[in-house]
Amino acid sequence: MTIEKSAYLTTLNNKVVYDKTFKTIESNNRYARFFNQNSIQVNGRAVEYLLTWPKEGINWENDLSIHKENNEFIRKTNSVPFRLYRLIDKVYYEITNPERFLEALESDSALKEFTSKLLEQTADKINVDLETVVPGLICNDENFVEYDETTKKGNLYQVEAEKFNDPIWIHEQVFNGSAILRKPSKDFNKGYLVDPDDKSKGYEPMETNISSYQNMIILFDSKVRNKTVIGGYKENVNFQAMDLEKRFGKDNIYEDNLPNDYAMILMDERCLQLYKRAKKEGFRNKEEAENGNYWFFLNPVIHGGFITAFNALAWKIKPTGTATE
Repeated sequence: MTIEKSAYLTTLNNKVVYDKTFKTIESNNRYARFFNQNSIQVNGRAVEYLLTWPKEGINWENDLSIHKENNEFIRKTNSVPFRLYRLIDKVYYEITNPERFLEALESDSALKEFTSKLLEQTADKINVDLETVVPGLICNDENFVEYDETTKKGNLYQVEAEKFNDPIWIHEQVFNGSAILRKPSKDFNKGYLVDPDDKSKGYEPMETNISSYQNMIILFDSKVRNKTVIGGYKENVNFQAMDLEKRFGKDNIYEDNLPNDYAMILMDERCLQLYKRAKKEGFRNKEEAENGNYWFFLNPVIHGGFITAFNALAWKIKPTGTATE
């Protein structure tokens, strides 16, 4: 049965197709688990991750109480918003020739295959961009506080490059760091902006912890991860105890090419927040009159942020020429 072309193009323009594209992304992208809907709000100014926390003194929301004398119902919340910045906002496109398109319209199965391929190819292009922008979002010095040897506070360690050639040292940092982050503390996060609109007013650390290894993420630069896998081990090592996947879970260990000289990061999985902003349309289309080719356009908008109020530890390579304390 031949499918009517205009009806199909109308279906492609439906928001459902937009959502299906992201389903394809979420099945292939290494950072897919960090897409969040529940704690995200969109207001006229920004897309924000709303962190609610039982901490006195934070009354972020306007007083929405029912104004009656002696009213005990207060609609102010102890919460703080974190801005999620626009990571991707571009038009992705696919082109097909008219013969191929008309062939696909000849049967349900052929059209299903055509549509699936269209979604996959578009999602692949979005994935390539996500794989580039997300590591840059995480590996930003503004997310961390440089560790102070005197106060023993801070969560960004700058370390000589040769240290990352020693897999025993790498494991030691990760294991010790994971033990530290399991305890409630405000020494290993930057906290929240006192004024979300004014960075000059500084940050307030929050006492948070990672309750279990199940939501503790280890992000390795590929070169560092390879050191933990292919050798360099010293004598008398308990290899079974050094199995990172067994200790933290295979799905909680990430490997990527990290920018800005970052080597490895240990973090609460809530630190990274991604959000796809819903749009009313899916694929738009255009036919070129001169040659009949069909163009299919999709414009996804993806926001993201690093939530600095959750505990994390980061290690990066110290710049050469930096004095060692």
